[in-house]
Amino acid sequence: MGIFDRFKKKEEERDPLRAIIANLDCECRIIHENDAQGVMAKYRQALLEGEKEGYTPLIIVPSETIADHIEMMTSKHDRESILARANELDAAVLLKRLVAESMPDEEEDEEFDLAGEFEIEEAKLNHFVSIPEVLNQSIILAKIPTTKPWEAAAWIPMGGFNACPMPEEQVAVFKYWYEKYGASPGLVTRDVWELVVEHPPGTQEEAEKLAWEHFGFCGDIVWQGVGTVNLLAGSLLDSPYWYFWWD
Repeated sequence: MGIFDRFKKKEEERDPLRAIIANLDCECRIIHENDAQGVMAKYRQALLEGEKEGYTPLIIVPSETIADHIEMMTSKHDRESILARANELDAAVLLKRLVAESMPDEEEDEEFDLAGEFEIEEAKLNHFVSIPEVLNQSIILAKIPTTKPWEAAAWIPMGGFNACPMPEEQVAVFKYWYEKYGASPGLVTRDVWELVVEHPPGTQEEAEKLAWEHFGFCGDIVWQGVGTVNLLAGSLLDSPYWYFWWD
């Protein structure tokens, strides 16, 4: 058996879920439910326990990509260095730059109204968007050992591909949104972050301002999602969950 064949066999034998748990260096629980509310009940219970025991619960949908990111963390790209770089960033300035970079060029802007009309989305989800996609699968409920929820992005260093912000940028922005809205990372996949929000915007003005920040942070939720920034704003008004997905 050649080197390539041995490597391929090793990859085929590896279970991403077990690999993540083995390398994450924190207490993890495997959960398996057939309905979204069953998953959310376990997550909400962990939220309450985390406040008392000093941890942040995080649902992790296992994948080879996440397993690789965790295994490949080095001294140059470990949790402490990610957090240190995050502390040097001004999240408000960063978001303004990301919005500017996400804007279409002038010719495209003339043909398309990116802002659009504000319209309230009446039906609000009572679970993370990704949950229905992973029902009847084994997923991880990790107890990230920190009382600073934004640091979860340093434990799962997903980012840096396509237009997805780097892990340190995610940490900085999540901290900024936690301080303003009580938004905490609650679920992560190979290309998704979802946040649970204690104090979502309660006015149209607040929601529209936040929607532009969301657009800068994750343009795909507009370009390949709701279509305009103000439709996104309508979905954020009084919404307890935020969703970010990068193609």
